Amino acid sequence: MRARPENTAFFAAVGQALDAAAEYLGPIALPGGLPLEKWLDGVEPPALDSTAAGVCVHVHQLCHLQPTAWGPGDGVVAALGHSIGLQAAVVAGLRPARLDEFLALVTASVKLVLVSLVRAHQIAPDPAPGPDHAAHQADGRGSRGAAPGPMASVTGLAHDELRDLLTGTPVTLGLVNAPTTHVLGGPTAALLALRRHPAFDRPGVNWAFLPNTIPFHTPALEPVVDRVRADADFTGPWPTPDRLAVPVYATDGPRNLQHTDDLVDEYLRQVFVHPIDWPRAVNHAVADAGATRVLDCGPGAGARRFTRESLHARVRFEPVRQPRRAG
Repeated sequence: MRARPENTAFFAAVGQALDAAAEYLGPIALPGGLPLEKWLDGVEPPALDSTAAGVCVHVHQLCHLQPTAWGPGDGVVAALGHSIGLQAAVVAGLRPARLDEFLALVTASVKLVLVSLVRAHQIAPDPAPGPDHAAHQADGRGSRGAAPGPMASVTGLAHDELRDLLTGTPVTLGLVNAPTTHVLGGPTAALLALRRHPAFDRPGVNWAFLPNTIPFHTPALEPVVDRVRADADFTGPWPTPDRLAVPVYATDGPRNLQHTDDLVDEYLRQVFVHPIDWPRAVNHAVADAGATRVLDCGPGAGARRFTRESLHARVRFEPVRQPRRAG
């Protein structure tokens, strides 16, 4: 995408935002910086932590939201974003028609996302797995997914049964992605201890640690909200909810963010603190907006699959495509 001439201004704005954020945060908070341009030029990145991965996801989504890829007849009636995709949905909902307006939003949004991810890393509990890590590997349960960390995917268990298993533990049911597809978050040691419950070894039940290094959608990250607020002089002002040209729907409850108080607060709370109930959010958004098709901004097929399962083929899915080069 970066090599296309129509994306030159976009990636210049992204680079400026990343450089400014790296200077603001300093080498201790962001060791090594975030050399996104080198990665886009083909330099193989190291294993990405949640800060780098989150920024890459956000930049990918914003690139597909450039005004050149949209028009007054595109039929967009609402926006909804899975987890950190909520921030891209907010940008989409603002519907900037001019390129300079869009690039100003890109600069502000990239700075906000990067700063919030760094602060979450600083606030998150120590991800060290502890002595249970060796036992996890020795009993053959370490073969699926990433190395043990603060988030894990569980499939094949019903919602109510999984909630009962979490009672009395520091583990949170952070995402309900589909009726039997969930994501748990919490201290790595607590997740490893929970993994040893025999319910997770039943046929049809799968557990896989995710590569996340931040426990998104958990109460442990509540301090992120105030910490990022303290960075407001750097991240800058953000448009008010009444500027949303189309509804943008919350993922933590059946709400339209056009009627909320503060979009930055919504982003911080919904991505870092509040649990997601994706089937409920998707069904509310589609019914409320009267949507008959979904424009998928990606990246990846996960959220699309969860949405299809939740909607049972009630809408048509199609990708948002980059415009073709002239000639």
